[in-house]
Amino acid sequence: MTSLVAEISELDAINSELARHFHCEPLDLSLGADRAMADELVICGILGGKDVGKTTIINTLATTRISDDSTEVGRGTQRPLAYVHRDVADIATARLKATAAGMDVDIVTHTADPIRNAVLLDLPDFDSEFCEHLEIVRRVAPLLDRILWVQTPRKIGDRAWVEMFRRVIKDPGNVSCVLNKFDELLADGGLNGQGFTRDDDATAASFWQTQTDWVTKSLASSECHFDADRMFLISAAFADRTRFVDEIARRWDDPDWSRYGDDRAGVERIADHACEEIDRLRVRLLDPISTEQAAVIKSANRAFEHRVAAERLDAHFGLRKTIQALEDSLSAEYFQGVMHESAGPSYTEAVAAHLATHLRRETELADELLEHRVERWPLLRLTYWPLGFLSRAVGRRLGERSPRGPHAVADPFLVDGLDLAARADLMRSRLLADHAATASKLRLADDMPHGERLAKRARAAAEDLVPRFESQLLEGIRARDRRPSVIAKLFLWLVLLWFPLLQPLSQGMLEIYLQDGTFAVAQGLYRIVAALSAVHLLSGIAVVAVIFVALLAAMYARALRAVQVALRGGAHENERPMLFDAVETMLADEILLPLVVPVQRRLADLTALRLRLELPPAVGAGGPDVERRGG
Repeated sequence: MTSLVAEISELDAINSELARHFHCEPLDLSLGADRAMADELVICGILGGKDVGKTTIINTLATTRISDDSTEVGRGTQRPLAYVHRDVADIATARLKATAAGMDVDIVTHTADPIRNAVLLDLPDFDSEFCEHLEIVRRVAPLLDRILWVQTPRKIGDRAWVEMFRRVIKDPGNVSCVLNKFDELLADGGLNGQGFTRDDDATAASFWQTQTDWVTKSLASSECHFDADRMFLISAAFADRTRFVDEIARRWDDPDWSRYGDDRAGVERIADHACEEIDRLRVRLLDPISTEQAAVIKSANRAFEHRVAAERLDAHFGLRKTIQALEDSLSAEYFQGVMHESAGPSYTEAVAAHLATHLRRETELADELLEHRVERWPLLRLTYWPLGFLSRAVGRRLGERSPRGPHAVADPFLVDGLDLAARADLMRSRLLADHAATASKLRLADDMPHGERLAKRARAAAEDLVPRFESQLLEGIRARDRRPSVIAKLFLWLVLLWFPLLQPLSQGMLEIYLQDGTFAVAQGLYRIVAALSAVHLLSGIAVVAVIFVALLAAMYARALRAVQVALRGGAHENERPMLFDAVETMLADEILLPLVVPVQRRLADLTALRLRLELPPAVGAGGPDVERRGG
């Protein structure tokens, strides 16, 4: 019982939450199968249209007259009539008196032992001209455990049944179909005149199979499918062979079988089949049911009812369609379209250009980059500190481009006569207009901020954008710098040592090696000594300084070029200014994202609710197709 209460509470809670999200009344679920769990009684509702012979079937099953079928004219069955054996009258009365809104059920007690194990409830004709009958059936149906749907050849597959079954929710395994007045299928003209053989057994079997196939096909055309063990072809008014055969003779206008005597044996075999169907129906409905079997029947109904209730909630609130619409509105492609329409590339570029005037000069940023690079080259630091100004001057000549952008303006977000608040309102209007139906149902506009508030957020973010962007710019360029390799460092050492020392020393030693005689050796030694003089050392160091300054100038020019590409963009289309991207991201975060947050929140809530609606599948199998049920 605890599990039962939990399931009911869960569905009710989901129903209420969905109603709150969609701003409407909760759906009337009418979960009647839960009330049937309170007792072990199995109640079978006899459901059908007007003049299908429900009362006759009840009397036939009881093998005695417990119901008056003379009233089935005009209005037909007007009130629910429960036929209850006196041994279970108290239990049945307690269940049936629990109908919704005080709906009265007439209880007729009897002593017919053949149906002492079942309560048969004759329901009003749901397809009659009296609309209240349909409402009565809808309100009484939750008390039922089984349903016997009665049809006739004239009303088979009636669409009214399909509509009714959406309201009478039972597990398919607990629904049976009876085609009453089967005798009407025996057309005038005898059996053999319809092409059947003279073999009586074969004729009866062939005729029976033909009619069974026709009934199955007719039901399937109304989206109802029944297994063979839950489908019955009977003639309740002619429940024994003699009466059935006499009725056919009357229909064929041959009371003494003088014209169709050859068909009589075949008709008798068909009558046997019809009588066997009645016996099979008795077993299906009237055999004693154990406590365990009753629990299985009721649990199947409850599981099926809860599953259909979940489907009805999904369909009633349009949950699946709404979730899909919300997901579509959150796609990256859609966001790009909204941004492009209200704050496109030209606007973003203009704002970025105005904000760029608040940045430090490109040369200052390049100076900081060069200092960071020099820290990785110990030998270059020796030249940078005294001659850094010269390296920067040469580097500017090599790397500086034309002056950048416009001068600072009072309002960098005012472009082409539209300020940021107006553009934010354009985005808001586009979001609401593109998904008007969903936005209206969920009242998204109530939670979406207006343009003035969004513009205020963006302006505050812009104040912090410039220093943050400078820091990110420098970090990004530094991250791309490769650390100096060992070979590069060895090369600098070679340059440092070669021109002041190694080059003149090497020249003197080569002269000694190539010359003969004492004078020549002395001349070579002189050159070695001269190479170590201050004049030669200073000239060599000057050459090294020039080379190092050239290297530093190239590094500075490269840093300056990297800053300019980041701020102004490169020659290629994909080399957009980094500030352009930063402004675009800022506008998306401060304008578009707050507009989208209510959509994201609704999507998360509705998706969670739909996941909670994934109830276990019904216990029964087969039966009327429920995949198309909603309503």
